[in-house]
Amino acid sequence: MTDAARRCLNCGAELQGAFCAACGQRSVPANPTVAELAGDAWQELSGYDGRIASTFRNLLRPGRLTLAYLQGHRARYLSPIRLYLIASVVYFLAAAAAPVDATRSPAEVRGPGGLRIGLWNDSRNPVLTEEDRAEVKAYIAETSWPLRPLLEAVDRDPVAFRARIFTVMPRVFFGMLPVFAGIVWLFYRGHFPAALVFSVHLHAFAFLVFSVSEAAKMTRSVPLGTAVALIVIVVFLIYTLLSMRAVFGGRWPLTVLKAAGIGFVYLLTAIPAFLILLIWASL
Repeated sequence: MTDAARRCLNCGAELQGAFCAACGQRSVPANPTVAELAGDAWQELSGYDGRIASTFRNLLRPGRLTLAYLQGHRARYLSPIRLYLIASVVYFLAAAAAPVDATRSPAEVRGPGGLRIGLWNDSRNPVLTEEDRAEVKAYIAETSWPLRPLLEAVDRDPVAFRARIFTVMPRVFFGMLPVFAGIVWLFYRGHFPAALVFSVHLHAFAFLVFSVSEAAKMTRSVPLGTAVALIVIVVFLIYTLLSMRAVFGGRWPLTVLKAAGIGFVYLLTAIPAFLILLIWASL
């Protein structure tokens, strides 16, 4: 092998193996073959040598991905934040594509776990008369800030308001990650970064599993959609308990009590967060 062949084509450092120790580039010929180009494309699409498949396979096993990450096994998996972003995009695309069923208002917004934000839509309500509209506008005029801009935005165009909520909601969920991690840390008094990684992985699983219930709505079968939604909720609850016990340890009764406590506190903190979401969408 010549001296040029033993050096990295990207930075010129001497090669000691299949990858350059200085810049990380793989040892490749200056003029790659079609097979090598196809191999590079496959590695990119499959998540850098199968990292996407490995990540999601271990995410489905409660607590396994979190434990692997905390033990330093990170090169073979996607980073927690990247995993979260992929899962959230999958969920919100599924939620946006899901058809509106007969029991759902066209101006209603739903989030993971059965979160529902109902908005009136007077343009589709034949019962709302001009007198009713005048009463609504009078009520809005008497309402103090910050509810007034919110109600005005809903009254002006409920469907556009719903679209803005779909735009803002992912940011609110992302902002709630450290809040949830802080609550977990308060209950377990462990290492906060461990609680944060656990929080990101749990939310990623939530987005993926609730995407299934959104996809079930595409069948336009209300009984099937309801059944799938209930199954998904049960699966998520069981997964949460198994993950918490796998990552933080403890006996089952204490794990169940802590999970209930974490869920209750998180619900209390989520209420003002989603009020902020509504106000943000109205601006």
